[in-house]
Amino acid sequence: NAGRIWDAVRGLCAGGCFPAVNVLTKRDLVAERLGDILGWTTSSALLGDALAADADGEAYALSASMLRGLGEGGFAQGVLPVSNVTGEGMDALRGALSRILNLGEEVED
Repeated sequence: NAGRIWDAVRGLCAGGCFPAVNVLTKRDLVAERLGDILGWTTSSALLGDALAADADGEAYALSASMLRGLGEGGFAQGVLPVSNVTGEGMDALRGALSRILNLGEEVED
C-alpha cells in the first residue's frame, strides 16, 4: 500500500531530515523533454495532469498517491538537471553542494 510507504518515509524525517539536492542525471538524453520534466518537478498540478494523461487505473492511483505523499512529506521540490557528457549543470550542482556543506556560507578556495 502506497500510504504505508509514505508513512514510513515521513517517519524517517521525524527527528529532522538531512539536507538534500535532487539531481536529474543524463540531462542530455532527455533534452527534448527537459522543459516538461522541470515543470513537473516544480508544479504538482502539471505532474498530476501528465500522470492523468499517460496512466490509467491502478498505475494512476499509485502515482497519484505517491505524488500526494511527496507533497505532504515536503519532498516535492525542483531538481538540478546535470550531464556528465556535456558538463551542463555541474556548476549549479557544485554550488548547491557547497551551500549545504558550508551551511550557506560562501567560502573562498
